[in-house]
Amino acid sequence: MGSQERPRNHRTQRHARMRRTARRRSGGPRGHGRAIFAGSAALVFFVPMAVVTLGTDGAGATPSNDNTNGILKYGFDINDEFGNFDPATSLNDCGYTVMSNIYQSVTAPGQYAISGGVAQSWSISNNAETVTLHIRPNMVFSNGQPVTSTDVMTSLMNTKTSPLRSSLFNIASISTPDPDTAIVQLDKPTAGDFLWAMTYIDGMVYPTSSIQTAATAPIGAGPFMLKSYQPGSSIDLVKNPKYWDSAAYPLGGVDFVEVSTGPQAVSAITSGAVDMISLDPQQYTEVEHDSNIGVSITQSYDYAVLNTRNNVAPFNNPKVRAALEYSIDRALINKVVYAGVGRPAYQPFPSNSPGYNKTVGDKYVYDPKKAKAMLAAAGYPHGVSFKMDVPSGDTTEQRLATILQSEMAAAGFNASITLIPGADVLEDVYIKKEGNALLSEDLTNGPDISNTFEAEFEPTGFPAKYLGTEDLAITPAIEAANASLSPSLQGPLMQKVGATIMAQGLETPIEFEPSIIAYNKSVVGGKVVAPIGQCRSDLAGIYIKK
Repeated sequence: MGSQERPRNHRTQRHARMRRTARRRSGGPRGHGRAIFAGSAALVFFVPMAVVTLGTDGAGATPSNDNTNGILKYGFDINDEFGNFDPATSLNDCGYTVMSNIYQSVTAPGQYAISGGVAQSWSISNNAETVTLHIRPNMVFSNGQPVTSTDVMTSLMNTKTSPLRSSLFNIASISTPDPDTAIVQLDKPTAGDFLWAMTYIDGMVYPTSSIQTAATAPIGAGPFMLKSYQPGSSIDLVKNPKYWDSAAYPLGGVDFVEVSTGPQAVSAITSGAVDMISLDPQQYTEVEHDSNIGVSITQSYDYAVLNTRNNVAPFNNPKVRAALEYSIDRALINKVVYAGVGRPAYQPFPSNSPGYNKTVGDKYVYDPKKAKAMLAAAGYPHGVSFKMDVPSGDTTEQRLATILQSEMAAAGFNASITLIPGADVLEDVYIKKEGNALLSEDLTNGPDISNTFEAEFEPTGFPAKYLGTEDLAITPAIEAANASLSPSLQGPLMQKVGATIMAQGLETPIEFEPSIIAYNKSVVGGKVVAPIGQCRSDLAGIYIKK
């Protein structure tokens, strides 16, 4: 599904493309609990997600086929999913797809564990309130300048000025006793959450000297460098020969080419206009039997969600929100909108997550008769009418909205749809508070499953403030989980939180969305694996064939 970043407390991590209104990932650290062990290839404790690859002959090409100067043409919706290159001012989290190839973050994300980035290793102390980062030796930025602890400090403190990066709000201070060590003091025991957020935009490191020009002339320590940028048209990257693990990226460069989501994406990959592209489930069915196209699918924790404005009628009534959970036919949506490759979201976590609550299970199946009865008991015998905001420009999202409208009407919820350009979502939905509900997406937070709820329910969360979703009853459990990425800590806490969310209708999960990458098998070599979620790219090991 096209993205929307939701301004988050930190798509956010739950966070804003401002078309993917809230393609957001929430990532503000907070919480308390047991400490995390030191690591260099890190901490997680993550339940594996299913990965399916079709057309494996494209991935099985031998290294001798590697064209070391080859440029990958990557289809990407620049107009809708990119803001600028500055971690501190970008409002579009889907820009991470590009930015993660220019910047090296403090830590690096993975399906099962975080690993070292700018920080080769780290240690946790002081009851998870202190994180000591050990800078990777001999690391340099693309301009040749050494990466030091001072750069880490200034980057984090500068990015902290963004209202969307709440994962940094808990930083009390950062000291740099030497060029290779940065000591981060948190004001709460949230080390686990902090280290996960450091894999994202929040943790991107850049030279102090580049702060003023980062939006248009970024300098990072990632595998590629910016070569040229044509707004709304193309973003061309060239290999960074100074990258610390340059051999892991055999490409000579990457050209991100403007391709809108929808039918255009299929045309672009089948015609050869691009070599690789992320597809929505609807488009997947159009290429799955094409012998020239390889497809990789990863079942992620991303999910489509309906967020209601909980501080004004009708959704300030928890009984009304609870009824809404029974007004959506999630199984039908998976079949019709997601081509059967998604998973119905009967609760905020899928069955392979430590946060999955077996007692809740798939309790919230479509039951319009029950929903109407619940509305009547809540004082609405004739149903309720509300305005549902939907980011425009995404065919999957708009199709989903139309089906939701029909399903909810049968359950007593009469929704009028307002399409809002992605660039206007922040202003119209959050600041001006237009509409009663927002169709959005919550992006994966990997092993940091509690992170998903920080933006929505903690007092400092951006959506919590502007949608009225702050919930002090579940905040302590969210905070407690943030000390560690261990599923033994986060799992039981989030199972309880998830049950409360569904019972009170604090949000309405709809569908867990797969991550789908299509590529031209005659052009692309290496093992292509769809990233762990949307608004991401994983180009390690990929090359262009001779």
